[in-house]
Amino acid sequence: MSIGDRHAVDPADPGDPADPGDPTPPGLVAASETAGEVPGFLPSIHGLRFANAFPPGPTLTLGPIDPRVVGFGDASAGLCGGMALTARDLYEAGQPAPAGDDPPNSGSPRFRSLVRRQVQSLDWLRVPLRFFDLQALRPDPPAGLAAALRREPPRVVAILDEWPRIRAEIDDGHPSVVGLVRAAGGSPWDLARNHQVLAFAYAAGDRFVTLRVYDPNHPCRDDVELRGSISADHGAPWRDRIRLSQSTGEPLLGFFRQPYPGRGPVRAWRPR
Repeated sequence: MSIGDRHAVDPADPGDPADPGDPTPPGLVAASETAGEVPGFLPSIHGLRFANAFPPGPTLTLGPIDPRVVGFGDASAGLCGGMALTARDLYEAGQPAPAGDDPPNSGSPRFRSLVRRQVQSLDWLRVPLRFFDLQALRPDPPAGLAAALRREPPRVVAILDEWPRIRAEIDDGHPSVVGLVRAAGGSPWDLARNHQVLAFAYAAGDRFVTLRVYDPNHPCRDDVELRGSISADHGAPWRDRIRLSQSTGEPLLGFFRQPYPGRGPVRAWRPR
């Protein structure tokens, strides 16, 4: 597909960084607006009906060992990655999400399915490492080594690098799994503050990007949006021109396209 009427972008190819002197970011079309969506996808149809709010309990056990004793594996921390992947699985399978506002019980087939997809959403820990790079190694404003290496803050990466990849995946007819950066700092414990959603539609112009998403924290809502605004001050650095927000009010410091590990089984989600 054409990005900004300049070059094709492969969603799996990181490509070259954007030209900092270009007044129009990649994926934005100067003096026009464009929009796209995944045919037929809506969170109210394919998104899970329950919220990403589970009672405390282990997501898995290692024999007699409860992994919560070392600080991870508690369902109450959320299973947003598993829920986002499951929503795409259901869409790819042509199957609507089952009815029911209550999260599945720990140990049930649906709970185990979510946990399996949650683990797979981490892409062999590459996704947490990506989150850590964006939240800890790209200070805003850039300082020290980050400034020397010209590493821009996460919101600049989101618009200049990641947005074109998300758009390409949506234009190919697939919802795109997106990681949301909500924390800044070097503590690994802050990784749990980040989030995962599923983008299914977009609108963009030369000064804005809007992504409509299925957010597991806001079930059955078709109106949740990630919003990027770009000022017209061409002489300013990108970090001074780009601002991000989420329509539901949560902080949004950046976002990136996550890999989709292939469709998982959806037998557990068939109507009972």
